[in-house]
Amino acid sequence: MDAINKKYALRDRAELSAAVRQPLRNNTRIKFTCFDCSPKYFVFGANSGSLYLYDRITTNFLAIFPSQLGAIGKVSISHNEKQIAVGNQSGSIGVLLELEPPSVKEILSTDLTPSGDNDGRPTPDKVVAFVTSFCWTEDDKELYCGDSRGIVSLIQFSLFMGRNILNITLHPVLLLENRIVQIDRYKDLLLVSTLSKCVLCNTAREEFKQIGNRPREGQYGASFVIAQPNNGPTPPSPPLMIVDEEDVRIFCSRPGSRLWEADLEGNVIRTHQFKQAAANRRHRQLQCLQESELDLGPSVPSDGTMMVVPFQVLYSIRRQLLLVHDRCHLLIIDPVHSKIVLRTDEFTDITHVAVVDEWIYLLSGENRLFQLRVEIEGEDETSTVTPSSGSPKSSPLPTTALDGRKQKQQGVYILDNMLNNNSGKQQQLNGKESPLLLSTEATIKEALVSVVRGKYGRNIKQMFMGFEQQQLNAQNTLLGGGPERPKTLNLTKIYAPSNNNGFASANGNGLLAEFGIEAAVEEEFPEDENEIVEDLVRTRTGQTFAAPNGSKVQMKKKFSTSLLDGYETSEDDATVRNLYLIYRSSIISNLNFADRYAKIFDDYDTETIVRLLGKLETVMEENEEPNARLKCVRIYFAYLKPELLWEIDDASRQFIKDCFIVCNTTEANDRSVLNRLERCSECGFYLQATETCHYRDIGVSLMQYYWSRKEYAQCFAMVKQVPYLWRTVTRYYIQDRREDKVVACVWNLADHELFERAAAEIPFTIYHWKQLFEFVLSYEQSNEMICLNCDKLCPIGRLGSKLNNHDNRSDEDNLNEAGTKAERNFRQWNYLLNVAIEHVESSSPTQLLRLLRSFADNIPKGVISPSFYIRCLLLEAK
Repeated sequence: MDAINKKYALRDRAELSAAVRQPLRNNTRIKFTCFDCSPKYFVFGANSGSLYLYDRITTNFLAIFPSQLGAIGKVSISHNEKQIAVGNQSGSIGVLLELEPPSVKEILSTDLTPSGDNDGRPTPDKVVAFVTSFCWTEDDKELYCGDSRGIVSLIQFSLFMGRNILNITLHPVLLLENRIVQIDRYKDLLLVSTLSKCVLCNTAREEFKQIGNRPREGQYGASFVIAQPNNGPTPPSPPLMIVDEEDVRIFCSRPGSRLWEADLEGNVIRTHQFKQAAANRRHRQLQCLQESELDLGPSVPSDGTMMVVPFQVLYSIRRQLLLVHDRCHLLIIDPVHSKIVLRTDEFTDITHVAVVDEWIYLLSGENRLFQLRVEIEGEDETSTVTPSSGSPKSSPLPTTALDGRKQKQQGVYILDNMLNNNSGKQQQLNGKESPLLLSTEATIKEALVSVVRGKYGRNIKQMFMGFEQQQLNAQNTLLGGGPERPKTLNLTKIYAPSNNNGFASANGNGLLAEFGIEAAVEEEFPEDENEIVEDLVRTRTGQTFAAPNGSKVQMKKKFSTSLLDGYETSEDDATVRNLYLIYRSSIISNLNFADRYAKIFDDYDTETIVRLLGKLETVMEENEEPNARLKCVRIYFAYLKPELLWEIDDASRQFIKDCFIVCNTTEANDRSVLNRLERCSECGFYLQATETCHYRDIGVSLMQYYWSRKEYAQCFAMVKQVPYLWRTVTRYYIQDRREDKVVACVWNLADHELFERAAAEIPFTIYHWKQLFEFVLSYEQSNEMICLNCDKLCPIGRLGSKLNNHDNRSDEDNLNEAGTKAERNFRQWNYLLNVAIEHVESSSPTQLLRLLRSFADNIPKGVISPSFYIRCLLLEAK
């Protein structure tokens, strides 16, 4: 019996409450807060912190495991049934090892990392984090823990050393924005659903991809589903086809009783609607058993309408059906065929659900446990479907009774035999027509459509490549030539569905359009005007191409971010693909992947890396990544060691110099800081320097290289864009004893360290102090500063920081007008004079006093401390 005509029923209902309550001995204070089950065990977590273990088949009580964890919030039994993971409501995680006797029963525990601010410091106002989801790997060597903060952590049991375990180590693998709702796993793929989105992770390659780009808000789960296998004879797959061992789909809950169906690359294929308003006219025919057979209860309306249940967590039944529930309703869904196959509301106050194979267990209030079983009638039956035969116009495709997967396989078989059948081609060359070539154009197009919309769509070009290659081989054979090597297939771009087909796969209609076939609009049911309809997630815009009628059509394309398949590409394209996948993974997971970038860059020289970064920038721009150049540069600069700048070629060094400027002038915050600085009206150089810059070591190394080779033009080209480097130039002026430049630099920069170093190393003479005091008066009285490049006095647009005159302004005004606190402290007469008296020549205290007296009329009264004069007199006395 095919999947569409299967019948379902709920059987073997029973209440197991009496056996479950037996060890409690009528203790009403102990409540079960959660539970899980496996083929062999039940385990219940209680508000007392203990675990209660039962035999699932006999419901006999086996053991109790006390702990100090407090009320248990989450439990999960491993696949091998030897370990139990435990999480409480206070952020602790425990693991009970070796359930089988005679092992010592001990719960080893650890705590979730406390929440903190951006600097990693714990904040007292943060809500306590707790585990919301567990997921074991197939071999039970790893356990994934999702918590209420949005962090997915990994516990690796392979690191444990037998019974001599001291602690459990958590390794964060995903840092998401909000609470984890559900975690599911299929082979190397990890599916994580949060309150706002779903993320697909390839744990082997540490790659991450968000499924869809439409946000949501609420508790919605996600699960892997294996489509039911085809029971009929399956035609052999063409040799170039990449066929998965299992037809696996991803289903993600959406608001309004909807499910997104996605492939294993994270591309949304279609939206399934299970809205109550549409139940009467759309899904009445999907009921496969009478309501009396389903024993739905008296509360089900006689008109057959469906109850509305939020799709909060998707429980998988044999990886084929999905179960969702609320406090009093259960729904069992066949997601592949978009059917609700069973529903019931005979239970009340459902708090937790667990599934083992086809068995469903429900925990409700007052420690009541119920069981029921999903029976699939005709599951073992098989049926074969013979393609229709007759006139040449009859289609060899299966009838609608076959499921979509079988149609796709038939389409693959038809196209492969039609295009790549050597015997048929040879018959045609000999003047005979192959029977397969008698298919009509409509049949060929129908087969093509079925293939492209299936999971084989990305490989359809390979079929045609084989077809063209066989034609060339046949011609070469007739002409006496040898076979020609096939061209390398480059499939780094995939195409988005066109706007007129909401159910096509993410690359289907674009391929159909390439072959001149218009994608038909497929609507299984008409839509209500008031019904919320979600379009498929669109890819980003790309290049245009010429349509057959001559008009320009905008094709949508994006870089393939497949998490499973590796396409045949050039080495550069494959490397760029890896770089882009790592970048996208770092954005989604909020983790640093510097080590993964380093593993790639270590295999190339600088020139090759520069070329790869250029291609990566192009890929990012095609995917509408903002500031693509900046992001590529940051990836490389996190890897680049500054000392390498002395060994690379000039072109690569120039590229790094340009990138350093991009890093410090692109972002809005950096531009805002630069806009607050004054510029010289003559040469355009900044009059002051910023407090810091990005990738300072790289910038300083570049300056050192150019300055040591007297390439001053290169240095000042960087300084003009990144004024922080005025500090580096000032250090070189001090080393070169450029007194004519040093005084102006130390005054403009207001840098204590540079000023004191210059005064000590040059050293300053009375002439230098006179020059400094003149700069002070120009700044105070005329609001002017000297340009460090062209030595021109330039007016500044804002009022200068009046020395020692901050009493009449607010702190905010002082910050905006005078700069930082360090700058305000620098621009004070007492500070300048104290440095002067410390570094002035021993015979010059009197000259310093005479110099100061010449400026007395311009210095506010009382701003100079009497201690300065006392120090001058003491030095003079010595």
